[in-house]
Amino acid sequence: MHPETAAVARPPLRAGAGARPYLLTAPSRPTAPKTARDFVAAVLRRGPLAPLRETAVLLTSEAVTRAHLRTPPSADILLRVLTGPGGLRISVHDEGAGAVPGMRTPGGEAQAAPPDRDPAHGLLLISRLADDWGTTPFEGPPHTTSLWFELRTGG
Repeated sequence: MHPETAAVARPPLRAGAGARPYLLTAPSRPTAPKTARDFVAAVLRRGPLAPLRETAVLLTSEAVTRAHLRTPPSADILLRVLTGPGGLRISVHDEGAGAVPGMRTPGGEAQAAPPDRDPAHGLLLISRLADDWGTTPFEGPPHTTSLWFELRTGG
């Protein structure tokens, strides 16, 4: 669903609408995407949102990978899963700069990220598979944002 029409078709998930939050903070290391996948899979293991599990895990992995590629190892990545009647909203916040840092060769020369680590690929998946998605300012360090997406059940 296109982000501009999603808000008109369905109201966004809100904490006051019977939603339940789950939070995870992980260091920005190569293991962060797996940690986040396992966390989301555990949250959605059973219950009415279980049909969203596979897509939620995939999109979480893409969003956290993007966050990891944007941040130094000393930063933290915050994952918030908000479940509610008929859907969920997942937000990923990092303390990274606006640009994805370049990779370096063992000799220290800058090189482009390989195609399988292109953060734009994850955004393409999120835009195609999520019912709604976007970025919002984060109430923390200046100039940081959260990437979020929503998935809805059919009912």
